[in-house]
Amino acid sequence: MAKRYHHGEVGSGAVAAALAITEADGPDAVTMRAVANRVGVDHRAIYRHFTDRDRLLAEVAADGFRDLLCELVRAEGEAGLQRDFTASIRFALARPHLYALMLSRPRELMFDGAALEAAVRAMLEHLMASARLALGDEVEARICRDLVFSALGASYGLVSLASSMTLAPRSPAELEAFLTEQVAAVIEGQLLRLRGPA
Repeated sequence: MAKRYHHGEVGSGAVAAALAITEADGPDAVTMRAVANRVGVDHRAIYRHFTDRDRLLAEVAADGFRDLLCELVRAEGEAGLQRDFTASIRFALARPHLYALMLSRPRELMFDGAALEAAVRAMLEHLMASARLALGDEVEARICRDLVFSALGASYGLVSLASSMTLAPRSPAELEAFLTEQVAAVIEGQLLRLRGPA
């Protein structure tokens, strides 16, 4: 049975409900009525907190980016981007629907000054700091950004292929190892290119 929320808790309850639906059935299953049913309110109450479904999903994505950043900060092992992307791949495989939602939000929602922008920027700042460790403090921010986005693109693309079953079937451990190795190769190749000749 759905938990009943007081008016002041409806917003946070809606985000929690939308997150639960996303994790179970994917973001396409999130509707304002489905969220309202979980929260135990009329669907019009949800619209008092979120102008539309996209704004609600932006809050869910913000929660996802905050969770991912926590995983990156807690990750152990090799320092820098290798460690970060190993943790990121593990997160993506454990929470595929949420990860897909996080990286598919429209740009205008990602950078509109709200919670999602803050969460995205915090994660990117962490990755940029890891890139600086790999490339050196004297390297231009643009070059660090190129390294980060190359790794992000490889990671997201491979995880997306894996979740759509386009990659050959593998056990979960084999899949994680394969994705980690492929993204590590991209990072290593980009480091060689961006550092230039020794």
